[in-house]
Amino acid sequence: MTIAFITEYTEIGGGESNLLNLAEELNKINDVTIFCSGKVEIEAKKRNINTISFTTGRRWIKFIPLISFKKSLIEQLNEFDIVHAYSLNVLPCLIGVKSKIVWTTHGYWEKPNGLRGKIIDKIVDKVVCVSTDVYNIADFEIEKKQTIFLGTNFKISENLVNKIFDKKNIELVCIGRFQKIKGQDILIDSLKELSMTQPDINFNLSIVGDVNGNNQEDIDYKKSLLDKAKNINSKNLNINFLGFQTNVRDFIEKADMVVIPSRYESFSMVAIEALSCGKPVIAPNIGGPKDIINSNKIGMLFEAGIVESLKNTLYKAVENFESFDSQLALQRAKFFSVENQAKNHLAIYEELLND
Repeated sequence: MTIAFITEYTEIGGGESNLLNLAEELNKINDVTIFCSGKVEIEAKKRNINTISFTTGRRWIKFIPLISFKKSLIEQLNEFDIVHAYSLNVLPCLIGVKSKIVWTTHGYWEKPNGLRGKIIDKIVDKVVCVSTDVYNIADFEIEKKQTIFLGTNFKISENLVNKIFDKKNIELVCIGRFQKIKGQDILIDSLKELSMTQPDINFNLSIVGDVNGNNQEDIDYKKSLLDKAKNINSKNLNINFLGFQTNVRDFIEKADMVVIPSRYESFSMVAIEALSCGKPVIAPNIGGPKDIINSNKIGMLFEAGIVESLKNTLYKAVENFESFDSQLALQRAKFFSVENQAKNHLAIYEELLND
């Protein structure tokens, strides 16, 4: 089977990491090519995945697609059995493509409903939703949409070296790009309040990540986080900004808990990666985390966007840390493997080709 993935994104975030992992897995027994550019293209080449350079800008004005009939692109894509769009703005570029078209929708911001949904419905043959929440948002016929959870290629830590938990010294890690939706400000405010009410507990927070690209709003948000942390006077709260890191597993394994303070998460690759290391996850009760954290023995959910709720949940997690079960976390992580994700995608591809 020949499969073309196509994305306009050039930086590597959670969605792009998953695209690369999925393409690499499918490429083991299929012929996969990614139409992409920037860091995504560089990383794909490192993984010996075929690439074709592709760029596009914003292609929608509200629900109206800015159609781009690039004959050369359409001819290239028509050579594939499946064309899988992994971002929104590539869809108008696919009008005129005769291959079977699949689109993965990652969240509400893509507006996979209303008038835009009706237009998208005319372009694609199948819509893949990354979580139950996204499935409910996507306004397509039931036959046309399907939930397939994202998968990780993190190796399951079968032989865990359990970190000794010291209730007086809590190691936390937060991993994600600097963007307001990711909620690092909520986490800092929560820990500031918690450290003041629990002066006998030392909290050490490692924040891994940086701004993706040159978006001024995200740059300003990063500055606000640095200023917020700098102005904290709690002696028992230490916050380290570690920047972008490729070896996130090292930071997860050193932590007692992984905190995902997002205002919204359509899925959450970080949650799966944490479970793969046997670590409990503190995450918002919205979007993907509701699918992933199915037991208080592997993590706890807080009310998204609420500082007080995250503060209380963190304290509860510290007080009840012994109730977390690392083996259950590993078992849950296995369900969200990239192998399972690839298998489910192949089933969709084969169904479309057999219609």
